[in-house]
Amino acid sequence: MSKARIVGSASVSLLLISCLLPGRPVGVPSGGQAPRLGNVADRAYRDGVLRKVADLVESKYVLVDRAKGFADAFRTKCASGAYDAFTAAKDFAAKVNGDLIAISGDKHFNFRVIEASDAGEKPQSPLHHPVRYARLRMKENTGFFKLEWIEPAIGYVELRRFNQFGEAKDMVLAAMRFLAGADAIVIDVRENGGGSGDYLSSYFLPYPTQLSGSFARENGRLTESWTRKDIGMAPRTDVPVFLLIGPRTFSAAEAFAYDMQSRGRATLVGEPTKGGAHSVDVFPIDAQFEFYVSTERAVSPVTGGNWEGTGVRPDVSAPASQALPRAVELARKAGEAFGKAKQARIQRAVDEMQGYWDRVEGLVRSNRAAGCGPELDAIFRIARAAGLLSEFFIGVLAYNFQAPADLPLFAAILEKAIALYPESRDFPQYLADAYEKAGNRDLALGYYRKALELAPEDRNISRKIEELQRRR
Repeated sequence: MSKARIVGSASVSLLLISCLLPGRPVGVPSGGQAPRLGNVADRAYRDGVLRKVADLVESKYVLVDRAKGFADAFRTKCASGAYDAFTAAKDFAAKVNGDLIAISGDKHFNFRVIEASDAGEKPQSPLHHPVRYARLRMKENTGFFKLEWIEPAIGYVELRRFNQFGEAKDMVLAAMRFLAGADAIVIDVRENGGGSGDYLSSYFLPYPTQLSGSFARENGRLTESWTRKDIGMAPRTDVPVFLLIGPRTFSAAEAFAYDMQSRGRATLVGEPTKGGAHSVDVFPIDAQFEFYVSTERAVSPVTGGNWEGTGVRPDVSAPASQALPRAVELARKAGEAFGKAKQARIQRAVDEMQGYWDRVEGLVRSNRAAGCGPELDAIFRIARAAGLLSEFFIGVLAYNFQAPADLPLFAAILEKAIALYPESRDFPQYLADAYEKAGNRDLALGYYRKALELAPEDRNISRKIEELQRRR
């Protein structure tokens, strides 16, 4: 039977819905006419659906030693007539699914009616799942519900679903850059129902760090999971992190909390989570129903186990509704200590930079400003390590040396800036302006042309070049 890989509770990682018959989408008969949906009030149809469900539990459920027992308990339930009175497909599906969860304790089971999303695609079309999950991502803002600065130096982000990293990368990178100056960070996953795997750990753990992997029944193999390198910034491995959790935290969100806790990287505040450490595949039953079955289980490289059934336990217990103010209290204290240490590092960096700048001034006084490159390299390296370096930082430094007599030092600073920020058009333009004022038209033209290469639409630069060429 065809299937689609679903990692976590609700989001598709890689949709591979194939066909029950070659060349024909699931549930769509030849000729392209709409499929005929079975009537659950019809005993033969209903028993056939229930038999497929039980067989899938037995043959696919991740815990082999329990799969047959769960399937047999469900078959006994079916034989008791528990589903005989149903006439509506959705009511029937809800009853079946509730019983499967009660029998197994596995909250990842999901036997459901196949329904179109709000975009109105045909439910039995191969477009159904791609459209459905794309619309979910759009409506949920890729899972990012709230991002704010709670109070000085404490940042907050609420994430309600994990989407695939490829879809979430721009959003999470923007969020992490927004929080980059925080002395403590609160991450709220109390309403996060899971999704396509955890990428957020990569922003707080050193690369590479092994995370919880996934053991598959089908091949008996453990697939390892590691923090990512391609996150767009250096991970913040030392900032205090507080995670808000609760009984609605599930699946991929639990994986994030479990790994951060087991690695000693975050303090968890709130109530125990829902307890779902499995990943599912989705199996079409027919044109009307599909069945999500747990086929893999999480395995932590730290504990050797997972949080299935027990949930992730908080480090600091608090009612979920009161977890945020409690975490802010803790973050305030931890952030204060972190901020003091950060300030001390910055002050040491400034003192070290000043020592190198004193050497630069000595070179200037001896008319050797053009030879201060190593000192400038050291200053910018120290500034970058301290989080001080930016285009603006260098621009402000250079601004002090616009007098004609300071041109060698001005040029030395901006040449370093061009090397550090090769995509910036500003630094070549600043140098071009300076050389034009100094009467060096050839150098001015060269730097204006470099600026124009970076900003070909800038008519001001074009006019400067035309003007200088006429005056040569």
